[in-house]
Amino acid sequence: MPTEKKRAAFYGETELLQIADCYLKQADCRSRNEFINKAIRHYIAFLQKESDAEFLTPALESVLSGMLGGMENRMARIIFKLAVELSMTMHIVAAQGEVDEETLVRLRGYCVDEVKRLNGRISFDKAWEHQKG
Repeated sequence: MPTEKKRAAFYGETELLQIADCYLKQADCRSRNEFINKAIRHYIAFLQKESDAEFLTPALESVLSGMLGGMENRMARIIFKLAVELSMTMHIVAAQGEVDEETLVRLRGYCVDEVKRLNGRISFDKAWEHQKG
């Protein structure tokens, strides 16, 4: 079904019309009129996209903040559990060993370097091997 058309005159900058004429073939247009109609449709779509983005952004933000909030709560619970386990381990080790303050300071420095070097991937087995070897 053909689209209804209406004749409308407009004033265009000479340079823009010349540029449009150069792009007729690339735009797959047979006439300047067809090119201008395509350009208007494209610009309208661009403007609608901007207004859609203004609407979608708060909706997307709401969904993402809900998802991140849930993940934050799960991570906080996991970190809490790890802290409890670490505290238990520290109390057991402290009760068993006689470690002077200087050794404790050096050990803390060593452990900070080790965690950085291993990017947080530490294991009991490696620590045991280091202490025994």
